[in-house]
Amino acid sequence: MGTTKEQKKAAFKEATSDTLLALVINFPLNIFLLWVANRTFIPNMVTEGEQIFWTSVYLTVVFSIVAITRKTWVRLYFFKKDLKKRTKNA
Repeated sequence: MGTTKEQKKAAFKEATSDTLLALVINFPLNIFLLWVANRTFIPNMVTEGEQIFWTSVYLTVVFSIVAITRKTWVRLYFFKKDLKKRTKNA
């Protein structure tokens, strides 16, 4: 069973919505997290390599948690929307 044109369109709409939502969330969050890092643990690091490594670890952990949460909410939103559409057409 192949993917229909309607399914592809819905998947594209969900992916685009999720990506735009990520941009709106992640850009200000990134600025805030870098500010926090710069005010807390970065000044205590001796080498530039340590600063880069631990800032990357910090950002990766936070952005992963935010992404999993965001993607779950987006997927549930589109699932509910699709379910309503199917029950309305049934």
